[in-house]
Amino acid sequence: MGLAGDILQMNVGQMLQTPVLPSTDFTGKTIIITGANQGLGFEAAKHLLVISIPDPLKVADRDYHSYQLNAANLILACRNLTKGEEARKAILASGRHSSPGKIEVWQLDMSKYSSVLAFGDRINSLPRLDVLIANAGMNTTQFERLEGHESTITVNVISTILLATLTVPKLRETSKLSHAPSRLVITGSAVHIFADHKCLSTPKQGQVFKTLDDEPTADMTDRYYLSKLVLLLAYRGLAKELDHSSEKGSKAVVLNFVNPGWCKTELFRTADGGLGARIGLCLVGRAAEEGSRTLVHAAAVGEEAHGKYLSECRVKPESTWARSQQGVEVEKGVWAELVDILEGIRPGVTKF
Repeated sequence: MGLAGDILQMNVGQMLQTPVLPSTDFTGKTIIITGANQGLGFEAAKHLLVISIPDPLKVADRDYHSYQLNAANLILACRNLTKGEEARKAILASGRHSSPGKIEVWQLDMSKYSSVLAFGDRINSLPRLDVLIANAGMNTTQFERLEGHESTITVNVISTILLATLTVPKLRETSKLSHAPSRLVITGSAVHIFADHKCLSTPKQGQVFKTLDDEPTADMTDRYYLSKLVLLLAYRGLAKELDHSSEKGSKAVVLNFVNPGWCKTELFRTADGGLGARIGLCLVGRAAEEGSRTLVHAAAVGEEAHGKYLSECRVKPESTWARSQQGVEVEKGVWAELVDILEGIRPGVTKF
């Protein structure tokens, strides 16, 4: 298909395929959303617990039940607890029914491995966990090291996959309890198609992350795109690891990678791409509420979507390069390096 085809697919999805309103019933389920105090995470939380539609006056009262998804326990994972509590109150205030599910705010700072580990340990105290929506991320054009790695790679890739691996045991436990698959949703992006994949294919074996951490050669204008491509490759490695360690014929955890589209959120407050990007976002960008529908859809999608790339609530192909032989080979190397990094943070974390 090539880059031109990738761009065409992205543009068609962005401009002609509006994500559908979610209607799945989450009664009795416990769901965690990271980055939930604003943007996509906040809007997804409103969908999961209470009514969230663009204009409630345009929907007949008899149709309101379709938008009450009834999650029993919703956990908002936020770096700032004050902002998280404000989000919790706003979500409760947006509802129309009298007995919403329980909402909690838990602290999670994706820039600190200690916080991710503590959060993962706290998950074990839950009676069940049906869905984790790993949505938190960052976008910056300034080079900074966090936990020894460039900050975007630390937050968007390493901490995200670390949290996912920490959560797998509880998700599998819940799957056995409920006799149904649990879901692990990772927020990706269509912009992975624009990433300079030479940054991943050129380094010698075992040197990808070291190369990404080299400040003099780091192109920070491309870094967000590149972080989403690395995350995609890491996600595919994780999906294969889950398959290898699962009981034969079982999908205890359905894992997927979701493109919510180009959305008008706070993600671009420090790196907006310039005047052209600002105009484009104004013209064709989705409201955060529309983009959040893709996350809720992924939280209930069937086993056929396991290990897939989802966009506009549909299974779609990833970038042409990611599906190429070179992309598959680079994926193996990225996953091997990432496993070493994760095992260095907590030995045994990737041994499901």
